Amino acid sequence: MKPKVEFVGSVAGRGGIETVLTHVLNSKIINDNLDVSLFLVRKPKYNDFYKSLNDNVIVSKTNYLNNFKCLIRFVNFLVSYDGDALIIMGSKEVLIAHFIKRMFFKKYKVISWMHNSKEDRTLNFSLLRYADANLAISNEIKDDIVEEGVNPEKIKVVYNPIKKKSKVISPNKEKCTFIYVSRIILDGQKNFRGLLKSLKDLSGNWELNVYGAGQDFEKAKKIASENENLRKKINFKGWVNNPWDEMKKANALILNSNYEGFGMVIAEAMSYGIPGISSNCKAGPSDIIKQGENGYLYPVGDYHLLNEYLQNFIENKNVFNPNLIKESINFLYDDEYDKRLVNDIKYFIEK
Repeated sequence: MKPKVEFVGSVAGRGGIETVLTHVLNSKIINDNLDVSLFLVRKPKYNDFYKSLNDNVIVSKTNYLNNFKCLIRFVNFLVSYDGDALIIMGSKEVLIAHFIKRMFFKKYKVISWMHNSKEDRTLNFSLLRYADANLAISNEIKDDIVEEGVNPEKIKVVYNPIKKKSKVISPNKEKCTFIYVSRIILDGQKNFRGLLKSLKDLSGNWELNVYGAGQDFEKAKKIASENENLRKKINFKGWVNNPWDEMKKANALILNSNYEGFGMVIAEAMSYGIPGISSNCKAGPSDIIKQGENGYLYPVGDYHLLNEYLQNFIENKNVFNPNLIKESINFLYDDEYDKRLVNDIKYFIEK
């Protein structure tokens, strides 16, 4: 009989976590080896997520947003659950599951699966010591968990999955086309304000296509419109369900985050042969970008170095082979990821 595994957490309905979760729940390899389902702690903001799931995927949905109602429903689920493992995406939920397991003598394994580094203040990594085991999506997140006193033997680095693409998005030889694919948040995690500040100083023939929406979308457009060098060079596309289908040419993807969980969008770009330029933030970009081979890393806040890299692209001083970029992330492609995840979950269940 296949081990019964429930993924537990809250999702917004759009974004990197949803992309990973959709893949895991739909994967044939994973479903052939594990009996997987999903318990949502609270109602998603967007319903896009449900549409991407296969019809046979079992999801325990809710319309609750009230914290107390969500808590009571979650506790009732934990008391009644008779599976082999819970893969939990929130640190507070790990703590609750740990105590319910002890109080009611449950046999399931509580396994954490954080999708951001501890720079994300909504996560409390000190609570992960209450997990029986931990799945880390980057080596830096593993280090974060170890810093909290967790035995490294209780942690497996699984990364995040990427679908192998046949399509190649080639560089634009007429105009250097940079792309940004993420939420528009001026400060905090995404630091889009810092990117705009840096782009003001670029010269030459270039453009930035911005795919994404977010809380600061209109403010970002206003900032760009007030600067002569940005006004005609930044194209705000808004939320696009699959921006990669829309792209014809791209020279590099830019990510200027203060922190990430994995930097999924960098790997997505590379699956199409596009190099990545990213801040070397916690956590993830350093697992994906190999300096000078498939892109460039720069220290967080080092806009002088970022501009140097960008200007080199504009002046055609950087030449990358799209096929080699694709090959550089072989370890992230679906089949390799699925086998790794199944093996690690089974290992923790049997341990």
